[in-house]
Amino acid sequence: MADTPVGQAAVDAAKNISKAVDAKANPVKASEPNKAPESAQAPAPVDPNAGKEKYVVDGQERWLSPEQAKAYVQKGLAFEPKMDQLGRLQNETAAFLETLANDPAKVIYNERFGTPEVVLEKILNSTKVSEAIKEKLGQWYYKNVVEPAGMSPEQKQAAEWKAKAEEYERMKAAQEEEHLTRENERKVQEALQTIKAQISEAMAEAGVPLDSKIAPQLAKRVAQVMQLGYVTGKVVTPKEAMAKVRNEILETQKAYYDILDEDKLVEQLGKENAEKVRKYYLKAVKATEGKKEKKNITPSAKRDERKTMTPDEFREYLSELKQKGK
Repeated sequence: MADTPVGQAAVDAAKNISKAVDAKANPVKASEPNKAPESAQAPAPVDPNAGKEKYVVDGQERWLSPEQAKAYVQKGLAFEPKMDQLGRLQNETAAFLETLANDPAKVIYNERFGTPEVVLEKILNSTKVSEAIKEKLGQWYYKNVVEPAGMSPEQKQAAEWKAKAEEYERMKAAQEEEHLTRENERKVQEALQTIKAQISEAMAEAGVPLDSKIAPQLAKRVAQVMQLGYVTGKVVTPKEAMAKVRNEILETQKAYYDILDEDKLVEQLGKENAEKVRKYYLKAVKATEGKKEKKNITPSAKRDERKTMTPDEFREYLSELKQKGK
């Protein structure tokens, strides 16, 4: 039949239908049979950080290759001594400025800056010498050069003794002030040690182990309560402060636990504390059951008590005795 025109037309029609169905099922294959799908041909995206390691610097992430990381390490090792040197220079500069402000004579008479005459000459040649400085220099020159030149030997000797006496008084006052400062510091340290001991004693009486993690925070809070009382004019002892801190913690803790469900509560308590609570309620339940058992036990009749019989029981008892007598 395929040799006939009609049969050939039927075969061609069937082929065309088959091609149309295949084209709809595989459009890429039908349109470009020799070309692979675009998804297969598209190259995979390249990770720019492949082979690198992440470093966090000042809160920012940086990805460095092993070579870059090695270079930064070498720079850091070379820069570290320079930072130490810079720190020393800053400390020396701060000390120099402090000395210059408090005792400039140590700077002027320092041999590293030249002789005092040279240093003074440099200062006086500066354009920043004001009228007030000139006035001070004039007063110094009159007092230390002009006046002594017009004095008799006796007056000069008296002035020297007066200057020495004033210098001695200044030195004595400085020593007394230093001694007073040291004494005050010693008293402050003794008071601090006493307060620390009292706080430790108050914490121990409250049941807080001094080697526990919470001990430093509690001690700090107790000291704050005592300080606040001192500022407001009310003396608060360490024991009173510890009681106040303890109540604050308990109230805050209870308020927090009250808003939690049972799962969150156990999670916050932790396994060890949750196990303690379980054991507590288990003991309470056992104690309650023991009391109930004692109540349910009926007291046994006393041995010397006689049992009271009903009339029917008495008749049955007599009947049994008659039968036994036969």
